[in-house]
Amino acid sequence: MTIVVDVNSFPSVFDPSNEHHADFLPVKDWIHRRDGFLIFGGTTFKNELIKSHHRSRLVRLLKDAGMAIEVRDEVVDRLEEVVKGLTQGSTCDDPHLIALLAAARCPLLCSQDKRSFPFIKDKSYFPKGSCKVRIYTGIRNASLLTPTKRSSIANAV
Repeated sequence: MTIVVDVNSFPSVFDPSNEHHADFLPVKDWIHRRDGFLIFGGTTFKNELIKSHHRSRLVRLLKDAGMAIEVRDEVVDRLEEVVKGLTQGSTCDDPHLIALLAAARCPLLCSQDKRSFPFIKDKSYFPKGSCKVRIYTGIRNASLLTPTKRSSIANAV
């Protein structure tokens, strides 16, 4: 599988001093073993990464090592506009995550933002043919981290 890590969950996954790191260590190990890939892309997602020099540097290092894969910004941005239209007037503040998951055909999100879960789980916000998205919220979800091949990722740069 591939995974999108919500920017807010980066410390839990990659920072050993974070109080939640033990719950998210399987995600880090899975990526480092190259059994799975971190997915990133889209203007909004990248802008959130840039807010932290440490996070953007980490993603660049993972990409250079073949552990992270960038998805075409124009595809993610176009889907994000569609999702924004569909969620207008709602409390959804993560249309970029839905767009990134859909653009990459990524079936897994790593997040602690419970407010976004109903939107992530609602298939009506995803294009037809999108896979069902599961959410990694802690070590009890470690069974979701199954090996995958790079070729399964859509719209990769």
